[in-house]
Amino acid sequence: MTPRRNNPLLAGLLAEAGWNGAELARGVNALGTLHGLTLRYDRTAVAHWLSGTRPRGPVPQLIAAALTDRCGRLVTVEEAGFGGGPSGAGPAAGGSAVEGPAAGPGAAGPGAAGPVAAGSAAEGLLRLALRARADADPHTRPPLLRSPYQPAEVPVPVWDGPPEGRAGAVPGIAELAARRRLRVHAEQLRALAQSFSGLYLTHGGVHTRAALAAWLAQDAGEFAARHRAARGSRRAGSGAAGAPAGSAGTALRGRSGDSAVEGDVWRGYAQLAHLLGEMTADSGYHGLAQEYHGIALGLARQAGDRRMYAITLRAMSAHAGRLGQPLHAVRLARTAVETAPPDGEPGTLAFLLVQRAAAHAHAGERVEAAADLAAADRFHARHAVAPPAGPFDSYARADLDFARARTHLALGEFPAAAEALERSLRGRAAGQHRATALTHAALAETLLRLGHLTRACEHWRAFLTAVPAVRSRAVREALGRLLRDLAPYRRVREAVATAAMARALAERP
Repeated sequence: MTPRRNNPLLAGLLAEAGWNGAELARGVNALGTLHGLTLRYDRTAVAHWLSGTRPRGPVPQLIAAALTDRCGRLVTVEEAGFGGGPSGAGPAAGGSAVEGPAAGPGAAGPGAAGPVAAGSAAEGLLRLALRARADADPHTRPPLLRSPYQPAEVPVPVWDGPPEGRAGAVPGIAELAARRRLRVHAEQLRALAQSFSGLYLTHGGVHTRAALAAWLAQDAGEFAARHRAARGSRRAGSGAAGAPAGSAGTALRGRSGDSAVEGDVWRGYAQLAHLLGEMTADSGYHGLAQEYHGIALGLARQAGDRRMYAITLRAMSAHAGRLGQPLHAVRLARTAVETAPPDGEPGTLAFLLVQRAAAHAHAGERVEAAADLAAADRFHARHAVAPPAGPFDSYARADLDFARARTHLALGEFPAAAEALERSLRGRAAGQHRATALTHAALAETLLRLGHLTRACEHWRAFLTAVPAVRSRAVREALGRLLRDLAPYRRVREAVATAAMARALAERP
């Protein structure tokens, strides 16, 4: 630990929170557990922090997160009196674990907020490439994986109208060729999003994310370099009209047609960054996942895609809720719903509303949760009439029912949760091993709460059958809960057999 001056900022926050030192220590220890850390702080450690001792990272971030949830407002590391010191996480290639060249929500570091500045798409994409490159390199990866999650200011986007093209101008051959290349690249990104989304649903995030990070490290960097070169060429040529026909300036133009195709490219990269964030969270690397989500926000903003921006905010809300930040999860979920086009695709609105319902439920807001569940059902009924295809367009009823169950569980409505989980299982597509495994595990835990041990063991065995095909932190945590929940039933035959099967899987690397 690094000695410092007394910390009156932390003392003030403790008074605001109505906490004593022991209560803060328990809050930090609990958040550490959610991050996969074993912390045993007590009131004496807090006394040291108040006297000016700075703990090593990621503890300052966990202190700020605990105070954020307790105070009901954002508390940064600096506001807790721990700014300016070493974090213990170490720098990563291309910047620290939470800093980079992009501004605004694309940065998603502590305190990042506001819209991404116009023209910053190449910087956001370059930042994605640098992060992915460091993530794919075994020498630079460890500091990234240790970076902690920190509640950040909820981004408030400002949405402009569609970009204006140059009226009356006829595109030349080189420009038409550049437009075709952009269109092909956008189609490639869509196909990759489809493939990686399927792999994630089937096998979990641990191995899948490594392949996606390696691909983005190469492709995103190359595209960002071409984009910056094209803009530099246009500036040097005093605009598109002055650029030579075969120059790099023909790669991306200011015409409305080009802007639409270019938006498709940014949207494709936003989707891949979003998926990488989800896979990284599923692997238990929460600070890095938060950063990938933030980069996805910046790219969605650059694409002018309110819907993709809202979908990523929704993912960030779910992530915050899983990490014990219910109030932050509510803020993110509300912003997601407010950001989405009100006349948008009903499946998207159902997707956003059911997460807001879960966030309200975890925050103890029962009436709001029930209203959002009812609205989500109405929108999904409209969506189901003619559902579009694609991982970011279609919302399966099985997924809605699983999300409904999370809300019922948070409200203590266990029979309703069990019914929703059973419906979810009936609607699951074949081969979705991760989703199927987690649904069986959640149903088993719910049935045990209702006193149905035999049925719970049946679903736990179905869960265990799916586990070998999946590499996921969420699945490993469910395996640990299974062993904990069955510990009191050592004399019940089916429980003993199920626990033995689970222990054999838990011992595998």
